[in-house]
Amino acid sequence: MKYNIFNGLIACGAIAVLASCSENSWNNEYLDDFKAPDAYTKVETVKYTLTEADYKAIGDLSTALTQAEADGFNKTQLQNWAKLGYFTTDFPANKYLPIFLESSSFAYFAANNGSTVAATYKEQLQNEVINGIYNGKVHTFTNLNYQAVWGDPDKFAYTLTSKVWPGKAIPEILTTTYPDATDGTYALVNYNISETEPTFGTVAPATPIDQVKVKNEYTIKGFVTAVCNQGYILTDATGSLLVYYGSSFEASDYYIGMEVQVSGKGSQYNGGLQLAPTSEVIYSSEPYTYPAPLAMDGTKMNELRDAILANGSKGTMPVYVEFSAKVTSTGNYTNFIVDGGETTGSAYQLTADAQKLFTKDETVNIKGYVLSVNTDKNTKKPTYVNFVVTEVGGKATAKMGNGTFIPKPTADQKFENALYFFDGSTWAPAKTIDLLISPSDLKEMGIDKEYISNADAAYYFPIFLKKLYPYAKIDDSMLVAYQSGAKYANCAQFDYDGHQWTKYDYLEDKTSQYAKVKGSWIFDPNVTLVIPNDRQTEPGLTFYQYGVDWVKDNKGSQYIDRGNSEFYSGCSAYYCNVNHDLTQVDKYAEAAWAGVNRDDIIPTMRQHFLNEVIPAALKAYYPNANLVDGYNDPIIYEVDYITYYGSTSFDGKTGNVNDTVKYEVKGPGEFKLVYSTWLGGKVTEGE
Repeated sequence: MKYNIFNGLIACGAIAVLASCSENSWNNEYLDDFKAPDAYTKVETVKYTLTEADYKAIGDLSTALTQAEADGFNKTQLQNWAKLGYFTTDFPANKYLPIFLESSSFAYFAANNGSTVAATYKEQLQNEVINGIYNGKVHTFTNLNYQAVWGDPDKFAYTLTSKVWPGKAIPEILTTTYPDATDGTYALVNYNISETEPTFGTVAPATPIDQVKVKNEYTIKGFVTAVCNQGYILTDATGSLLVYYGSSFEASDYYIGMEVQVSGKGSQYNGGLQLAPTSEVIYSSEPYTYPAPLAMDGTKMNELRDAILANGSKGTMPVYVEFSAKVTSTGNYTNFIVDGGETTGSAYQLTADAQKLFTKDETVNIKGYVLSVNTDKNTKKPTYVNFVVTEVGGKATAKMGNGTFIPKPTADQKFENALYFFDGSTWAPAKTIDLLISPSDLKEMGIDKEYISNADAAYYFPIFLKKLYPYAKIDDSMLVAYQSGAKYANCAQFDYDGHQWTKYDYLEDKTSQYAKVKGSWIFDPNVTLVIPNDRQTEPGLTFYQYGVDWVKDNKGSQYIDRGNSEFYSGCSAYYCNVNHDLTQVDKYAEAAWAGVNRDDIIPTMRQHFLNEVIPAALKAYYPNANLVDGYNDPIIYEVDYITYYGSTSFDGKTGNVNDTVKYEVKGPGEFKLVYSTWLGGKVTEGE
């Protein structure tokens, strides 16, 4: 009996895919009102391997976009993933493969109910160490970190040394920086290291800013809270003043939040308190949180103006305010009017970037410091109230510190890194990698940054490893950690084949089974392999040949006929059946069965088939057969086949007989017999 299994595939333009018909074994467990037919129903059993074009097709599906958005990703992220050509943890096969099977991009999306597809695809494997480093922390020592580990705010260096050594300093800073770190967290740490111990001179104690007087010498300490073209506002807990450098000042070198110690002489200009600096030490560049500004309307502006004028040459500390004003001129002189104010406001020494934030005739919200008051040299009447502006319409006029500012290094100072691991209680150097790429390693590769892109790492690291390990052996493997961005760490595996190092992509071919049930493709790890005895056709040709080869390799050639049939269990790749015709056993394998009672030959062949040959063939034919995470029901592999008895009768059967055997998957390539028509149905322990 022959069953035409290819017509449906040809009709829909199928190409190069292994397919066969299948007995409609989807019973009432799968289909409503199912009635078993008298013969095989034409359904399709397909083996399909996804191509790069298939992954890209998924990226264009509206249903895939709906799923991606539900997972927190946008269209660009979906399509960028699709270009990779493999499934990932963000875009997993269990979500996006069924979407593909349901689309017209899949050649068999309209297959009949009861059809199955074994879809083979690429999936990125997960490595605990690589994932941990990628999802870990990257921390660069800040100036405040150095200050903390040295333990003296006035006597510290922007580097670690043998006195303040990394093994103690790094865990201390990581503990402080990441108090909520969880067990298994990695941190790549960047820091300065020097062989030279610093020497410290005597540092004058800082004077509170509100005690600064004109013409006296002071050392003050505070935070930069505003920047203009000729200096910056320095603020401590007691007040603020303008540190005035004049035209030599480089505004771009300063950030909001810099902690600065500056020495100089107190002074005033147009009533605004200033300090003319003679020396300066920058301690840090951390984000700064402003206090609530004083709400200033026209009346309050007049009051502040009058207070500055009244204080005269004594100098008045700047006041942090917020107000609304209409801009009347822009450019070198940016002026504005505050409703109710009697004097024009003026933005003092704006930087070029800050000037761009003002638009003439626009009413805008402004934050900044009331600094000083210009007066007419003849009438002595006020002409402008000057402000050092910090914000215009919600946009800052200067950069905010972010902790990355590092002062110029000493002569022998170098930039280093280390990888640390948190075990739930302490931070310690990570022992799970083989190599950490250092900044000096990157320089040797010609990389002028402290980090390297993943694409460049794949190119440069094999060359570097070949030089670093000239005596590497075949199959040597290394986990290499590195910094892959300003805020990102990464890790990759490199393998040596005897000639070169190659990055391992952690991609694995996987196969998942899907079944067409009630018009939809659903995940079903159970497998039904139907083998009609169409002479030398698939899937029987390949499946039975596995059995023949196993018998030859494990039991001997005395059971083999013409290289494509065996009489140890009866597998025939030539006829695509199980041949239990005793006349042919006598003809082709008489010597192999010599001395065995004739009535025992077929029962023994059955045992060989069920317990040895078919499990071996299943393992070869389905190399990815395994338990599935999250799937708790038994996974059953069923083989429907034809047993041929010829004219000799066994158990009253002759000719071709339909038979079934089922195995439960117990592990990778491990099959346990649970059902056989030869044994009367369900198989219990011990049979």
